[in-house]
Amino acid sequence: MDTWHLNVDARAEAATGLRAPLLRADAKRIRRFEASEYRGFDRVVVSNEGDLATLRERDPTLPFTLIPIGFDASSYAPDSQAVVDRSRIIFHGAMNYAPNVRAAEYLAREVFPRVQAVRPEARLVIVGRDPAARVSALAQLSGVEVTGEVDDMRSWLTGSRVWAGPFLDGTGIKTKLLEAMAADLPCVVTPLAHRGLDDITSGEQLLVGFTEEELASHLVRVLEDDALAQEVGRTGGAYVRPRYDWPAVGRAYMRLYEQVLAENGRPDPTG
Repeated sequence: MDTWHLNVDARAEAATGLRAPLLRADAKRIRRFEASEYRGFDRVVVSNEGDLATLRERDPTLPFTLIPIGFDASSYAPDSQAVVDRSRIIFHGAMNYAPNVRAAEYLAREVFPRVQAVRPEARLVIVGRDPAARVSALAQLSGVEVTGEVDDMRSWLTGSRVWAGPFLDGTGIKTKLLEAMAADLPCVVTPLAHRGLDDITSGEQLLVGFTEEELASHLVRVLEDDALAQEVGRTGGAYVRPRYDWPAVGRAYMRLYEQVLAENGRPDPTG
């Protein structure tokens, strides 16, 4: 579904002590595995164009198919009755995962202070299980809260004004971004964060910033502009739900199964 060795590369970059060289060695083994062990399958399914290009470099002869990841969009449906904290920015995910750790640090230390300089009342909540020590330390910063695991992620999303995902590395499609968009929450991201989302346009389904200044500017705009927040949120939700909900992804797999069966001779159901 994504490029395994890139995930391990990211973990190695974030690791310290003996763990870092062990992970780098593991990444080398995984590269060898990817270059040989995917052979012989009728299809290798990847979730986005970026990972497809990377794996194709390992072995261009592999029979790839692109099918996006799925998630239960109904679990993150917007809540018209939610009480929204108009000054709250949220980032969520598993907070011991290396790309999430780096995104949280970048958001809290580089982007959020620029937001506070314009909107001193702004708050940042970092929500998710197993926060690494580097994430927990962010709670010492002004206006930043680190919650750890919560019982109901949807209520945290629907009760926030804007979702921020300034990812600097990582692979695959960001499920946490899909969850936020499915909740009709306006999202501000780096280009890497929406990798794999086809035909998406900055300023419509979400807002994209290339630098901390651009990201902060987008966040300030959403905090200040009700119409912008509502329009980007609604448009993002309308984009995500029909494309990435499980039934849509399931239909794509059914078409793939039927194609592979036809190529190999459909089995006789009577035996």
